[in-house]
Parts: sequence; structure tokens; C-alpha cells
Amino acid sequence: MKKILKILPNVLLIILVAYIVLMKICPEKINKFLGYQTFVILTDSMEPVIPTGSAVLVKNLKDDEEPKKGDIVSFRVDRLGEDAVFTHYYRGTETEEDGSIRYLTQGATAERPDDYITHRQDIIGTYVFHILYVGRIVLFLKSPFALIELGIIMIIMIIHQLLWDKFDKEEQEEQAEKEKQETEQKPENQKTLEGTETKNNICTS
Repeated sequence: MKKILKILPNVLLIILVAYIVLMKICPEKINKFLGYQTFVILTDSMEPVIPTGSAVLVKNLKDDEEPKKGDIVSFRVDRLGEDAVFTHYYRGTETEEDGSIRYLTQGATAERPDDYITHRQDIIGTYVFHILYVGRIVLFLKSPFALIELGIIMIIMIIHQLLWDKFDKEEQEEQAEKEKQETEQKPENQKTLEGTETKNNICTS
């Protein structure tokens, strides 16, 4: 059990690094396999329901699934030519003039639905829960620097583990040698004690 606890941090760190690498190489496949994604709330549009800086866990919607009115959903938005992901309430649908169906979303603090034109393919999934104040950690793990820093930490921990094992082995060998010497000395001490007792008996006689 002690040995397992010693290597557990290294194992967890390796798993985390592997996850980050896979998320950078093939994020869509990983998200599809896991069925969940994480996003960070950067604005106060969902206050006080989801505080700014929270990390939200979102369950992916399958192609044949539809969100329910009142669900909190994460969806892609083309914002000033850049892709962004928002997390707002889903309020229903309306049919556009061209026959396409628009999905209406709305922030918790907004009085009316968003102006963004959102379609079903833009909706990623439904909100499961959020964790306060860990958004910065999630953003860091998604950054290019995360892999470098975690790699350095992993190398340091592996070196530390190797040195620890070496010192631990030397300590065990020293302890074993000490116990061996003590075991060898016991018969000699016993013989000396017996000789002393015999001598005392002769003198007494």
C-alpha cells in the first residue's frame, strides 16, 4: 500500500499529460469518446447562476438529440470573425424567412434572447454542473505552456522518485546488515553468559 501511494502522484501526472497531448492532437475524437467537455465562463452573462471564472462541465448532445426549453447549453458563436463558445439558457426555436430553424439563447441577466444566429449544429451540449474559481486552471491546461510545464514537473518527479528509491534501498540494506550483525552477536553473547554462569557455579562449590 505504501509503495502504491508513493507512485500514485506520478501516475496521475502522466495521465494528465497524456490527456492534454491527446486533446491537442485529436480533441474532437477525445470529446466524442468521453461524451463531455469543459468550458470556462469568462463574462457575467450567467450571474448569479454560474459565476464568472467558473469551469462548466457540458454533456455532448448527440446528432438526434434536442435541448429542452430552460436547459443551459454551450454553443459556438461567430464573434467578430472568431469562433467562441458561450453558455446560456436555451429558450426555444423560431423559423427564419429562408425556412431554417434558429435556436434562441439568452443570458441569465439579459431581458431578451441573444442576437446571435444559432442553429442546431452550433449547439455543443447541455450544462451538467460548474466548479467555482477553477476556470483559470482549465485555461492554463488548454494553453501551449501547460504541456511544457507539466513535462518539466513530470521529469522532476521521476528523478525524485528514482533518487528516493535509491536512498530507500540503501537504507533497507543498511538495516538488513545491522539486523544480521545483531543476530550473529546473540549466540556469542549467550555463550559468554553461559561461561560466566558455569564459572560462578564452580567458585560457589
